[in-house]
Amino acid sequence: MKLKTTRLARAVAASILIMVATGWNAEAGEPSARYRSRYVTATGLNAEAIERECDAIVERLCARYGTPARWRTFRVRVEPRAGGAIAGYTLYSEPNVVEVVSFRSLEESRGSVLDHEMTHAFFFYLLGSNFDLLVNEGLAQNSEYRERARLRDQVWRRYSAGEFLPLSALYGRNEYDGAALLYTEGFSVVDFLVGRGGSRWFAEFVAYLTHDARDVEDALSAFYGYATLDELERDWLEYVRAGQARSSTRRVALFYNETQSQKGTQE
Repeated sequence: MKLKTTRLARAVAASILIMVATGWNAEAGEPSARYRSRYVTATGLNAEAIERECDAIVERLCARYGTPARWRTFRVRVEPRAGGAIAGYTLYSEPNVVEVVSFRSLEESRGSVLDHEMTHAFFFYLLGSNFDLLVNEGLAQNSEYRERARLRDQVWRRYSAGEFLPLSALYGRNEYDGAALLYTEGFSVVDFLVGRGGSRWFAEFVAYLTHDARDVEDALSAFYGYATLDELERDWLEYVRAGQARSSTRRVALFYNETQSQKGTQE
């Protein structure tokens, strides 16, 4: 009798596992439809959770920056601790994103690595190309909402230690520096400029910078009123010294209102 009970229990447990694995709909008596992402494809035990998380990230990015005119689905892999010191990566093969990988668990990736890498993929489709690495990494870092306080602390520590390089030494470099200042300063500059004009305005600035501007100073002048990188750097470093509160920045609208008023006075 004990043996039969054990066998019965095992059979029931096996049936439950099969129903869970296949997404069984108990009320309808049939397998329920698996969630299908609009933007990515994931496989494995956590595939549905990964796809839901990626969809939520893309929807947030669309609300913040605008909707890409073109999108092709790509693979997403979450492989905890498989990358060593590398947190994740985004792989491209123009004109498409091929793969996004996070080497942290899904829980650790939320608001961190997965948001970072999905932002790279999102802007690749929003702009139709890659773009300057300082701005690109700065945008991706700004999507790491669970890391923002830590990143701002890091900015202050590295600035206070005299480690910062001039922006002119990082913009246009398009290769990673050994001290990872591209990440730290890129995050902070984007943080500052988003504070000045908002996310959608910044996305339009990056699009103009990537496709239409003569150079970075042309784009800065058109969108933020800075004639040179040095002028931007002056205001940005003041932002760092003042505590890095976006609410403390002088809004772009004020700049344009002042400019129009001055033009009206002159005319």
